[in-house]
Amino acid sequence: MSFYILSNLSRRLRGASRWLVAPALAIVLAACGGGSSMTGSNTNPQGCTSSTCGSMLTTITDATGDFTTYTVNVTSLQMTKADGAVVETLPKTTRIDFTQLVDLTEFFTAATIPTGEYVAVTMTLDFSAAATPDIEVDGTTGTSVPATLEDSGGNPLNGPLTLTVQLDSGHHLFIAPGIPARLALDFNLAASNEVSDVTATAAVVEVEPVLVASIQPLDTKQIRVRGTLVSVDTTSYTVELEPFDNQSSDGTQVTVNTTAQTTYEINGASYTGAAGVTAMQALASGTLTVAFGTLSTNDGSFTAANVLAGSSVQSPSLDRLQGIVIQRTNTAAGATLIVRNGTLHMHGDQSDHFNAKNVTLTIAGTTMFKVAGEPSAAPDITWPSIGSEITAFGTAGTDMSGNPTFDATAAGDEVRLEITTLWGLQLPVPTIPGQVVLNLQAIEGLSPSDFTFTGSGSNPASYVVATGALPLTGVTASAPLRFFGLVQPYLSTPPDFNAQTLVNFAAVSATLDVGFRAGSTTGFTTVSMSDLVVNLAGSTTHVIKIGPESIDLTTLPASPQIIPNPTGVDMFAILDWMAEMPAGVGLYSSYATFEPALSGDLTATTKVLRVFASGQYDQASNTFTASQIAVVLKN
Repeated sequence: MSFYILSNLSRRLRGASRWLVAPALAIVLAACGGGSSMTGSNTNPQGCTSSTCGSMLTTITDATGDFTTYTVNVTSLQMTKADGAVVETLPKTTRIDFTQLVDLTEFFTAATIPTGEYVAVTMTLDFSAAATPDIEVDGTTGTSVPATLEDSGGNPLNGPLTLTVQLDSGHHLFIAPGIPARLALDFNLAASNEVSDVTATAAVVEVEPVLVASIQPLDTKQIRVRGTLVSVDTTSYTVELEPFDNQSSDGTQVTVNTTAQTTYEINGASYTGAAGVTAMQALASGTLTVAFGTLSTNDGSFTAANVLAGSSVQSPSLDRLQGIVIQRTNTAAGATLIVRNGTLHMHGDQSDHFNAKNVTLTIAGTTMFKVAGEPSAAPDITWPSIGSEITAFGTAGTDMSGNPTFDATAAGDEVRLEITTLWGLQLPVPTIPGQVVLNLQAIEGLSPSDFTFTGSGSNPASYVVATGALPLTGVTASAPLRFFGLVQPYLSTPPDFNAQTLVNFAAVSATLDVGFRAGSTTGFTTVSMSDLVVNLAGSTTHVIKIGPESIDLTTLPASPQIIPNPTGVDMFAILDWMAEMPAGVGLYSSYATFEPALSGDLTATTKVLRVFASGQYDQASNTFTASQIAVVLKN
């Protein structure tokens, strides 16, 4: 397997001796085949001292895709110095479900490495059958279906893939004593995979990984730090890092700072501020903890807004279920919930398992209910409602037909309501101040048709969101909106959702993706100094996505006009292939240099394989304003 970098490569760079990459960013497309808040671990090279080494913090996140789970093993994360020396920063295999990182950034690893200038990062993903990758796609009937993996040539994918990202020459990673440096990685599921041949039982996925690396944060998502407790101070605590749902540490230690506003849930009990610190001090060394918060761009320190610890993370005697409530039925004893996209952790097991089937969860008055990050909340059995993201602790099992069940009715069992995301289009109707009414598009990525709202009191066609003091400046009728918050209790009168954060999709997060599985020699109808227009004839993929909204380009009056973003920093790339191997890569910081190179490459025999763009889409004018364009060609 070989990988080729869209970066400042020396071969076949067109028209200039040096191309500029968007600040602090590099993209790779894969072909088949104050003091530091971190302390050292066994990732440290031999001979490291406080004067010869420094700290590197790596975080990882993901852009959304059409997957219910995308779980693979990351076997290596290497940094390359300017002098060619290579340093391994990931001493053990880490299993990652990238779908869990769409709304979250994970504290991946912290390593002490030799000082100096680092110019590249190399990540290895293991797709071999022995590594048991678990990749499943949203099916056509609202179910999760397993995927068969193929490379870009249509061959079975069964082995490791190594992705190398050459950092922009103006934004290399510099490691110095006492000054922690951050490397932010973003694995883009949407751009990395083309889903085809979806049936009720299976799907085919063509894998061409796209990884973005930056020495600055790529996003403003909440960051998670997961690890076992080492020590507790009055304003901080230290953990041995166990990212994702791994059950062992490599010895890397991270300090989690806390404030008077930090909230805690520890062994099922809720605290705020100093009371939480006191409860943390009573915990035994090795207790599992999870913190959600932010990372300082100044000194690399991490500060927690919310902390979970002990059995509130993982119980030694109870199983754990995480998922989305799609249906609820009240019973004489309590209620039965149907949970989709469930992840099960069996208390006697060492890893989490995605469950493709719906899980039947039973709750009762004896169940303990909590709200994530809200110690003062007093939820009861009425709170879990349609669309609620929940974490339940209890006993997993199966019914007589072999379908998964989960019982959280015993004393000590718990259901915690988690922050939930929803998308919708604002309706042009009179609203009460502090509320908006949506035509609901998705909850946690699931279509409203996946939920049974009957009897809940909620109507997805007129879904009321309480916005409180959130600023709504610029939000207009039909604007696509995304909210983070909590679904209101079952059978409560409107509002249906209590929003804590608003993201306006009207100006961001649009992607255009056109693919030709066999390649097209007439892939563009227009290539000019002002715009591009893709010829959709023969395309196997043809979509614009804005949040959960998908627009089939073949249903539009014409193929959208793609124009460069006139403001900000843009990035344009051409990847040329010879047979099944890339023959050359060009990266361009301006459309003015990109367009002549693309025009020159489009001969009568050149095939266009894929056009991927990100930016903003104006449906009224059918114009896509792109800040990034990548064109994959084959000769």
